[in-house]
Amino acid sequence: MSNATSIPSTSNKFSSSKRPTHEILRRLLVHSDGRDKFLKIIQYFGKIILWTHIGKNKSKYPKLYPRLIAMTSQFSNTRKIIRLAHFLEPYSDLNDYVTGARNPSSIVRPYEKFVYYLGFINSITSILNDFFDDLYCLGKVGILDKSVAKRAEPIAIKLWFLNIIMDIHEVIFRIGYLNEQTKKSKGKLSENDIEKLKDKKYWLYASLVKLSMDFSFCGYDLFECTFSDGVQAVTGFVAGILSRYQFSHLCS
Repeated sequence: MSNATSIPSTSNKFSSSKRPTHEILRRLLVHSDGRDKFLKIIQYFGKIILWTHIGKNKSKYPKLYPRLIAMTSQFSNTRKIIRLAHFLEPYSDLNDYVTGARNPSSIVRPYEKFVYYLGFINSITSILNDFFDDLYCLGKVGILDKSVAKRAEPIAIKLWFLNIIMDIHEVIFRIGYLNEQTKKSKGKLSENDIEKLKDKKYWLYASLVKLSMDFSFCGYDLFECTFSDGVQAVTGFVAGILSRYQFSHLCS
C-alpha cells in the first residue's frame, strides 16, 4: 500500500566523483527500499502484461497466465514483508520536529509556518499508515488473524491518501518557493548556483509526477473503482520507475 516518497533536496550532479554504476546497483539491492522498488517494477510490469494481453487470452497461455498471477501476488506479499517496521523512517522525521532539529524560528512568512505544521502532522500520519500497513501484512501472511488484515486495509488506504495529498502540497510549495527565490536573485547567481536550482526543481517535478501516480493508484482503491485493472497496473509501474530513479540518484 504505502510507498514513501523521497524528495531530494540536494543534488550529487555537481560532485567531483560519482560512484560507478555497479556500486550504485549494489547499494540499491542491499537496501530494503531498493529491493522494494525493483520488485515493484517487476510486479507491475507483470500486471501490465496481464492487463494488455495475457489476461484476455488465458486459453492461449495456460501455463504463463497462472505463473504471472502467482508472481504478481507473491511479489506484492514480499514487498509488504520487506517494508515491515517502515514506521521508523517517519518516526525519525517526527523526532526532528519534537527535538527542534527542524527549527521553525527561521520561518518568516505565515504560510511557511502552516507548511511546517502540516509536515509535523504528515509525519504522525505516516507512522500510523505504516503501523496499519504492518497489521495488514501480518494478517495477510497468517501471523495475525485474517480479520485484522480486513480491518486494517481500509484504514491504511485512507491514511496513505492523506499522506499523498500532504506530500503533493509540500512539493508544490517548494517548487513555488524555488521559483520565487530564482526571480529575486536574478542576475546575482553564478552559473553553478543556477544549475543547482534547476536540478532541485527537476527532482521536485519528478516527485510531483510520482505522487500523482500514487494519488491515482490509491484513489482507485479508496473510492472502490472497478472500471479497469490498467489504472493501477500503469500508475504502479510508472511510480516504481520514478521511485527507483530517485533512489538511484540518492545512492549515486
